[in-house]
Amino acid sequence: MRSLPRRWYHRLAERRDGPLSAHRATARLSAYVYGNILALAAVVVATPTSVEHGTAVVVVIGTGVTTFFAHVFAEFIAHATISADDTTPHEERRLLALEELRDAVPIASSATFPALILLSGMFDILESGWAVLIAGAIIVVRIASVPLVAERVRGNPLSLRVLVAGLATAGVAALVVLLKVLIGH
Repeated sequence: MRSLPRRWYHRLAERRDGPLSAHRATARLSAYVYGNILALAAVVVATPTSVEHGTAVVVVIGTGVTTFFAHVFAEFIAHATISADDTTPHEERRLLALEELRDAVPIASSATFPALILLSGMFDILESGWAVLIAGAIIVVRIASVPLVAERVRGNPLSLRVLVAGLATAGVAALVVLLKVLIGH
């Protein structure tokens, strides 16, 4: 299948530092998907009243921050337990820890824009119902971009097939969130 024109997506589609290793690309993409699904689950239970009172913002930010720290903690424990190697130099272990931290950032960033939109609803910049809808839509668009992000971190060009896969990914993610809300709340 033909690639999309290079002009408009060059900066979006290509990493400045080149493609990530398979391990790091997988870790980062996993964090991106996980963070977005949990942020969407936090947004879909928001009500106009919870937006007006600010609790929706707290729940979305709290979901992003606590999930980020839980993920980083779990990664550090797993690495310390499984791959502990006393012969690995301190500087190399420090760099690996920083990479793990960086690869988890998409979890926290998934909650950022939705929380800002909900905050605008709290301060009556947007009507609270619209704030919930827009915050959710932002996350659905991020989820739809998963195949695009995957191609980017792997250093591959974008194609129409990747865009269609994104829409399918968003549909599946929406079903996962619906099940989480119906079963877990």
